[in-house]
Amino acid sequence: MKQRDDNKQPQPGKPEQCSSGAASSAAVQATQSAVADNGSEPVARRIAVPALLFAILAAFLFWGDMHILSQGGELDAHVFYPFVSSNELASLAIREPEDPRVTQGRGLYALVGCNSCHQQDGLGSVATGCPPLAGSDWVLSNEPSRIIAIVLKGLTGPITVLDKPYGTGQMVALGSLSDEEIAGVLSFVRNNWSNKAPYVEVSDVKKIRKQLESRSAPMTATELIKLFP
Repeated sequence: MKQRDDNKQPQPGKPEQCSSGAASSAAVQATQSAVADNGSEPVARRIAVPALLFAILAAFLFWGDMHILSQGGELDAHVFYPFVSSNELASLAIREPEDPRVTQGRGLYALVGCNSCHQQDGLGSVATGCPPLAGSDWVLSNEPSRIIAIVLKGLTGPITVLDKPYGTGQMVALGSLSDEEIAGVLSFVRNNWSNKAPYVEVSDVKKIRKQLESRSAPMTATELIKLFP
């Protein structure tokens, strides 16, 4: 008769496996129940920030910068005291009266379309072959006969200004303007954008108009140099 072996160890793992399986099943059920109670499972995703928000922020920063520059007084309350802003202070500065010819010429420069080619800053455009007026040796010559002739009859062909070649475009004649108007716009051109040259007189325009009255074709740089050395 066999005796019972009291030292025989029970088979490991089976009770624990059952317990683990039950726990796992319970966790799954709990998760499913939570999802069912709260709706769909949350999903992380990226959403682009609206471009309008950046535009508003940029506009706000620009406005703030301009406000500080004009009103900030370099962050010192005594800089503009008792004035409100630098603009108010500048408005009280004593200025030399502007010559009426320059005032008239300023309006004509925009009215007849000079700024469309020579630009508002007088720097011209290499792309369109339009030479600059700012700092131009043709504009600043003490004798304004050449530029008067250009305005009266137009200009065609190559021209060198400030050691750079131009001439792919053509300047139209503005001889329909009065002598006073031509004197005004040229006086403005010769005294703007840091240019400083004698004003053009109406008598100067009359003289060149009389000299070229029989000519209908536009001028060339070579002809201008020969006619008005």
